[in-house]
Parts: sequence; structure tokens; C-alpha cells
Amino acid sequence: MPGVDARRVFQTVTALDGLMAAVAAGHALPAVPALGIVAATQAMLTAACLCPRCSLVGPVITRVATREPAIALTFDDGPDAALTPAVLDILAEYDAKASFFCIGTRARRFPDLVRAAAAAGHSIENHSWRHSPRFALFGSRRLAREIDGAQQLLADLCGRPPVCFRAPAGFRNPWLAPLLAERALRYAAWSHRAFDTVDPAPARVLRRVSSGLAPGAVVLLHDGRSARGRRGRPVVETVLPTLLQGLRARGLRAVDLPALLGTAAPARQFPTDRERSPTPRALR
Repeated sequence: MPGVDARRVFQTVTALDGLMAAVAAGHALPAVPALGIVAATQAMLTAACLCPRCSLVGPVITRVATREPAIALTFDDGPDAALTPAVLDILAEYDAKASFFCIGTRARRFPDLVRAAAAAGHSIENHSWRHSPRFALFGSRRLAREIDGAQQLLADLCGRPPVCFRAPAGFRNPWLAPLLAERALRYAAWSHRAFDTVDPAPARVLRRVSSGLAPGAVVLLHDGRSARGRRGRPVVETVLPTLLQGLRARGLRAVDLPALLGTAAPARQFPTDRERSPTPRALR
């Protein structure tokens, strides 16, 4: 919803809910329906924060409108000492590119892996400093520290700052969008999620992430915290080659998210008032 400040929406709704609760407490309205409305609106606001692809809490990229035969491949929660090199090798074998949404503390621990991914032509993006499970509960100052810490480190390691941000687990709150806008960061979710951190069955993961793939899709996998199959092999190592083979068979390329965004169809340009109604000569 362009032009809408999510913080003001949430603050206004919460204020109205508080007013309704006060009115009900003063017996100006029947308590049960009034409090029921309060509960329903608060539940809706909470659900919006916990829905990674909901635009009520700010603009979000879930897929890209493009005519190019390409999808964006993204990896979260790395870098990982063992898994990230394996993922990079597979991507190189298939001449595929991807975006790595890196956790700041892990990038600080494994800086050479971040540099290696960037040197191979992949984009390095921001996945917060600590990947806290309480991220969506943070206020503006704490959110800013999480964003800025990772942003500065990743920029130093790669020579360019990330242009996209993804919250831990995709959970966020209304205070995040303005902070990202101030930093020229775009919020990225996904159209296809593999759940490869919790599902140890490669066949299910592959089916989930491959179903309905089409140009402009944004695929979410993980090069950190991957679930492991029966033989202890990370699921993503098994799934990724088959996924890339399937993309080839469909005539699709795997690219990084900024590259895919660069192919987006331009927004429709509406004529200005001057263009729509030229000024009469007598008034010029």
C-alpha cells in the first residue's frame, strides 16, 4: 500500500481499540461485542506481523513482474563453514546465481565465505545482525542496530552495501518499514518456501519449492541450519542440483534478487494534470 505509513495505521487502530475498551468499561456500549471487536482487530494486527508476505506492515517483494525467463534464488541463515562452500560449488556447476541473506554474527565469524560468494557473482543481502527470534518485538532503536550492524559489516566485506533485507523467519512489525526506507533497503519475502530447515525429506522439499515455478518467482532455501536426511546429508545439498536441473528443463535461469528486480516491468506512468489538460493559450 504505497503512501501508507504502517506505524500510523497500527497506532490509530490501537488507539481506537483502547477507546472502545474504555467506552465498554464505562457501560456506554455492551461490553461483549465491544471487547470482541477489540480482540478481533488486535488479532488481525498480530497476524499481519506474523505473515511474511503481508503488505499491511510495509512494502514487500514476494515475486517480480518480469518477462525474462528467470527466477530469484535466495539462501538464508549463512554463512556456514561446511554448507555454504557446497552450495557455491553446486551453483557454479550449473552457472546459477543467487542472493545470500547473511546473518551479521555469522558473517563476522566466516568473512572469507562472504567474500567468496560475492567474488563468484552472487549478491550478499542483509538478514539482521543476530537473527533473534524476538526480532518482531523490537522497537525502532533495536531494529536499527540489527539492520545497521549487518549492513556495515557486509558492505565492508563485499565492497557494496546490501540492497535487500529479510527479517528472521519473515516476522516483522510496523516500525521496520520506515527504517528500511531511510536506508534505501527493500524488504524481500518469497513466493516459494522450501521449509528445508525442518523437513528432512528431500522429495517433499523439492516438490514444495518446484510447484508452480514461473518467471519472477522468489525461491527461499537455506545455506545455514539445513535439516538433514537419513544419511546426515543436508537436505539442500540433495535438493539444489535437482532444482537447478528442473529450471533448465523449463527454460528458466536462476539469478540473484537484485538482478531479477532489474528486469521488473516499469510501473505505469500516469499523466500529470498538465499533460492531461494542457493549459489554454490565453492563460500561458
